[in-house]
This record gives sequence, structure tokens and C-alpha cells, in this order.
Amino acid sequence: MIKGGIKTGLAMSISEVGKIKIGGKGEERTSTKPGKKKYRLAVRFGHFKVTTTERGEDGNFLPDEAVMGEIGDKPKELAIRFPFDDIHMNFQTSYQYYDSKKQVCQGDGVHAERKDKDGQVTKIKCDLETCEFMKSGKCKPSGRMSCYLPDSPHRGGIYRFRTHGWNSVGGILAALQDYSKYTDGVLQGLPFKLVFTKKATEEHGNVPVVALVLDGVELNQMRDLASAERQARIEFGRDTKIIEQKAVVAGVMEDTDKEEDVAEEFYGEIEDGDEPDEAGASSEDVQDVMEEKDAKEKAEPSEKPKGKKPDLF
Repeated sequence: MIKGGIKTGLAMSISEVGKIKIGGKGEERTSTKPGKKKYRLAVRFGHFKVTTTERGEDGNFLPDEAVMGEIGDKPKELAIRFPFDDIHMNFQTSYQYYDSKKQVCQGDGVHAERKDKDGQVTKIKCDLETCEFMKSGKCKPSGRMSCYLPDSPHRGGIYRFRTHGWNSVGGILAALQDYSKYTDGVLQGLPFKLVFTKKATEEHGNVPVVALVLDGVELNQMRDLASAERQARIEFGRDTKIIEQKAVVAGVMEDTDKEEDVAEEFYGEIEDGDEPDEAGASSEDVQDVMEEKDAKEKAEPSEKPKGKKPDLF
């Protein structure tokens, strides 16, 4: 009899049971340009929507009815818990440039990897001051969060939240770094929540962003909880570094979102939603929408201030 079970040959992975969405796919259009490609407009929500990993007929992920029943139809706040202490494992960040529904370049502000038309990758310098894609607004920050939801019945299953807004990515990353300092590096299991809030900007006034805050506790209470967590790890012999290493091997850092979905949701034109969008049009497929809007604005002058789109979510 074989003892100990399977040791090799299986691809072990972290269980992703759902997603935390702040937008989705909207109306499908057909380009008037040669080839008549089809593309989807993005829709922005002014609230969180928790979904499963299954898609409906419209291409959007199906709502997680069990969780949404607990948090309401349009929640502005969402309780979360992080599975790791490591900041980058909880919230992976990078600069990304998409074109024609494909990720062309990804960097960290120092080094980058760029793909050519044949998919060959070249390592280049990531210089935010000189990058033509950064200057044009086509390259934007990306943040992918892995977390647990206390309101979910799927205990141990990870939910993923994605944002490509300068304010949201920068704010969440800064918050994680600050909280980690206060708790002496402990983040796993501590009470946090994501909230929709407003941020004052010089160009666009108060704009909505997603922020990371403490969930029902004061900072000194968070320190006490972190201290209790460290003591529990000692008592139960739990080494978080080893747990994190195994999670990396199991694929927790892999991006489960399709490039086409990311391009349509964060790098395309939008439909009117609850809130304005952060994403600037960068794909040739959405040029028709821009031209239609320009024509409409000339015929019916808009009261909105001109200039670059507000950077949100």
C-alpha cells in the first residue's frame, strides 16, 4: 500500500472562490474601421460587487448571492482579512501598458519587460520620466489584492480585487506599509476593510477612490491584536514565512484575469455609470466611441470641464 499520498505530478494551487469588482463589461460595439472588430465598453460602479468565478451570458462574473445577501446590493464598505504578512503577496503592484487587448509592457519603475508582436520578451529600463506610454497615459499602475471575506461562507477561499487607479493603488500600498510598521510586520488575519471614499484633486475636484482602513478597531487595538497573533504563532508552531513560500509555489502570485478582460475593463472607453471612470482610452478599438463623443460635444457643448479624465479606482 502506498503511504503518504501523491508527492509529485499535481499542480497544487490556492483556491480562488470569487472576485471583488468595481466595474464590468458593458455594451458591445462594432468598429467602423477595416476589420470591424467587436469590443465592449467598460462600466464603472460606485460600490463593491462580490462575484463568483463563473460567467453569465453577458460575459460578466455572476454575483456571489451568499455574500451579497450579507453585505447588501450596493455596499460602500467591505470587510476583508489578508492571508499573508508579506505586503506584495497581499497586494501585487506594477506599471502596465495594454494595447489591442494585450499587455505589452510591465515594469516596477526601475526594470520592465516588453513584448513584441511575436510575443518575445525584452528586458528594458522602466523610466517613468521618459516613457512615452507613461507620458501619454497609456501606462498605468496595477494593483491586485488577495484577501478573505469574513462575510463569505467559503472559509479559506481567496477573493481577488483589482484596481488600476493612481490614487487607489498608491493609497492602498501606502496604507499597507504604514500598518505593517505599526504591527511589527503582522498583517495576516487582522481586521481591515475596503471603502469607497472621496479624494480632493486639483484638476477634477473631489473624486471617488478605494481606500484601505481599519475595520472597527483603533490603531492601539490593532497593535494588541498583532501581538496576540504573534504569540499564537509561537504557541502553535506556525511559521508564516514557510506558509508564504508554499503559497508562492502553489501559484498565489499568478494573475488569474484574462488580458482581454483587463484591457476592456480598465483601458477602454466607458458607459455612464454611478461614478466617472479612471481609465483613458488606449485601444484602437475604442476610437469610434471617442469620435462619436467629440461629434456630440460639438453639437451639444458639455458643462463638464475640459482636460484629462479624472483618475479613479
